[in-house]
Amino acid sequence: MKAKRTPINNPDLYALGDAMSAVYSSKNWKKQWRLFRLAQDWPEIVGAEIGRLTSPAFFRQDVLWIFVQDSAWMHHMQFIKLDLLKRLNLVLVEQPATDIRWMLPPLLPTKPKQERIEPPPVSPEKEQTFRAMTEGVANQECRDALHRLWQALGTHKE
Repeated sequence: MKAKRTPINNPDLYALGDAMSAVYSSKNWKKQWRLFRLAQDWPEIVGAEIGRLTSPAFFRQDVLWIFVQDSAWMHHMQFIKLDLLKRLNLVLVEQPATDIRWMLPPLLPTKPKQERIEPPPVSPEKEQTFRAMTEGVANQECRDALHRLWQALGTHKE
């Protein structure tokens, strides 16, 4: 059973659907929506094998750019371009693509290997002084954490 919608009598309030429609239009999300639709149904649109090796990248004007796994497949895609464009435009009825271009996907940045930096050596006198300062901390784990932090920051160096 569908809930009955009551009219809004306050001019400062308006329906969420109206607000979303305005936001959707003002942000020009219509172009992004068609890319989302393609990405969502990509294997069904282009076929399982091509769907595995490619993905829609972005629209530039009405030209669809497609990421292709490697340059050999990019070459092959050129031969089926017209057929592929027809299949895509069956989905993009409101705003059809005028052309297709190919590109290799960008390389993901590699995460640099982080080396563990050993804290500099501490003189026994300074360490004893620091431990005496932290004796007031009741929790032993907290005292140990403070000690490690003090060593790592190197505040004990002269």
